[in-house]
Amino acid sequence: MGFRHALILALVAAGMLCQAADAPALAMQRIKAAFLYKFAAYVEWPAKTFAESESPIVIGVAGADGIAHELEGASAGRTAGGRPVLVHKLARGEAATSCCHILFVGEDHHGQRAELLAQVEGQPVLTVTDVGGEQPKGSIINFLIAGDRVRFDISRGAAERSGIQLRSQLLGVARHVDPR
Repeated sequence: MGFRHALILALVAAGMLCQAADAPALAMQRIKAAFLYKFAAYVEWPAKTFAESESPIVIGVAGADGIAHELEGASAGRTAGGRPVLVHKLARGEAATSCCHILFVGEDHHGQRAELLAQVEGQPVLTVTDVGGEQPKGSIINFLIAGDRVRFDISRGAAERSGIQLRSQLLGVARHVDPR
């Protein structure tokens, strides 16, 4: 199954759940959680990143408890890239170093965003932010709302500096890919 097909299915499922909930904020949380889970399957980490072939992909979430909750539900008992997926909620002030393979910094942590991104700079961590404006320094993927839809921009340069590779299927569905 291709990335677009899998992503469409995930978003349709999230959309159907959101219609029942009838809450726009909850809908956005579910869609972002679905994206975060799906991103894991389209990232290639350096071989030394995982201690064992069964080691989980850990998604650290800072400042977005609602998204963390949705992500826990979306990833429970599932795998990405053949690895189990675990969600770790970072407490305010908790360091992001060596706790995750994907770091999501939500809107609630905007005051600590730069610090968290700097902590994992140069490490093989997929950094994802939720900023409506310009993509923050160190962020590889940034969520934004475009025409009432959740979209994302990608910084290839930030990914390269982190030592991870993003598959072309992921790059192909981004709203914008910045080479820097």
